[in-house]
Amino acid sequence: MENLVDRLLSEIQNRRRRIVVIGDVILDRWVIGKRDNCQDNCLKFIQESVVETPGGAANAERCLSNWDVNTSLYGYAQNDCPIKTRYVEDGKIVFRVDDDGPKSRGDGYRWIRVVASEMVASAGAVLLSDYDKGVLTPEFIRQISDLCKKREIPCVADCKRKPEVYEGCIMKGNEDWEKRNNIGLEGNIVITRGHHRPSLGIEAVGGCLPLVPLVNHVGAGDCFAAHLTLALAYGFSLKEAAAMAHSAGRVYVQFEHN
Repeated sequence: MENLVDRLLSEIQNRRRRIVVIGDVILDRWVIGKRDNCQDNCLKFIQESVVETPGGAANAERCLSNWDVNTSLYGYAQNDCPIKTRYVEDGKIVFRVDDDGPKSRGDGYRWIRVVASEMVASAGAVLLSDYDKGVLTPEFIRQISDLCKKREIPCVADCKRKPEVYEGCIMKGNEDWEKRNNIGLEGNIVITRGHHRPSLGIEAVGGCLPLVPLVNHVGAGDCFAAHLTLALAYGFSLKEAAAMAHSAGRVYVQFEHN
């Protein structure tokens, strides 16, 4: 893995590419505290502190912030996006509240899709970060996929919907997505498997590595997708890119929040 990272650093030094991230910006809100009984005959949560961090597409972009590359993010504004609130007690999530906002929110962001499609021309690679929250319509995904194919630009889709939606993209999904959609072994599809090595078809990718402490799993898929896209932007094979993305995810999960 060190050889892959050294190679990537060398490639970045030679040419600074742009990674375009398009998709569902989310706000992750962490409410830290403890549960207790109350006179309303139910549990109450006593709040001690609150931490807010970028999620979804915004998290994916931020995961690349320490690499010497350019990034462009297109999605919901941070003050007008879905919010996932997790209530945390003793380091464990005990409850989650999702505020997805109105279903029509994505209609007001047609302009962002126009600007994002124009930016593809300057991209080294494109990441479509899809949480099915309204930014990425099937028609727009196809449009970006076709643009990338025409310009020979890698286009990665972090998938939540049926694989047909992402035709022409390099698909990244997790085990749950794989099972729900009966994913076959053909095509450019990378499946993450938690602490196990990701797979490309029937092949497990990367070397056997020791377990690392799991502090936070939230957003690890964003980190994986971001680094998969980064490596592909610099000409790595899909197998090499997946191996490096897995190692990046192993670092990510060892820290609180995202």
